[in-house]
Amino acid sequence: MKIYKHLFLDFDDTIYDTHGNASIALMETYEHFKLNQLFDSFDEYSELYWETNKRVWSLYSLGKITKDELIVERFLAPMRAKGVGTKQFSLEISDWFLLRTSEKSGLIDGAKDLLEYLKPKYKIHILSNGFTEVQYKKIKNAGVEHYFDSVILSEMAGVNKPDPAIFEYALNKTGTKDERESVIMIGDNYDTDITGAINSNIDQIFFNTNTSFIPTVNPTYQVDKLVKILDIL
Repeated sequence: MKIYKHLFLDFDDTIYDTHGNASIALMETYEHFKLNQLFDSFDEYSELYWETNKRVWSLYSLGKITKDELIVERFLAPMRAKGVGTKQFSLEISDWFLLRTSEKSGLIDGAKDLLEYLKPKYKIHILSNGFTEVQYKKIKNAGVEHYFDSVILSEMAGVNKPDPAIFEYALNKTGTKDERESVIMIGDNYDTDITGAINSNIDQIFFNTNTSFIPTVNPTYQVDKLVKILDIL
């Protein structure tokens, strides 16, 4: 078994319960902006939002849309489906939503125990596509900032995962460019975290909670619960 020294760790939905925290913030947003005047129910609004959110984040990861376009579109598209909505109103909603989301502290089950286990043994580096102004707040409010030796965000590198350039940037930033065999990437998103690491010749642990999803290329390791990573590292 390889001896790893550095961990590139995805944050959203790997350590931080992004979907759960955002779902709470989305309900608060729906109520604050009285969106029940536009939609038949929160469930209707939520379904439209999450469908759009998944689509635009995929496009953003591939560099096909900008951050500003993502921020507007994921709130504008549900309203557009109702024949209403403006860019300005979408920006107001987005700003309010991002603030509320960043205040949430929920973690993925087992995340705190995993970090406690990993911290004495490895250098841990966040490698995330998340927005700079939001990620640091989430890390702090979740009470986990002391576990990380560095935080590397796509906006620093100028490209998103899965682009190999962000992995090269991270290797340079962590001084591991000539020893990538000592690095392993841990993440929940196969398309961004795992494919990006594979294409950068970095080992991977795929945190796969969707038992029906079968990877096109087998990752180095695969787990369905964070606690199982303790058996690998």
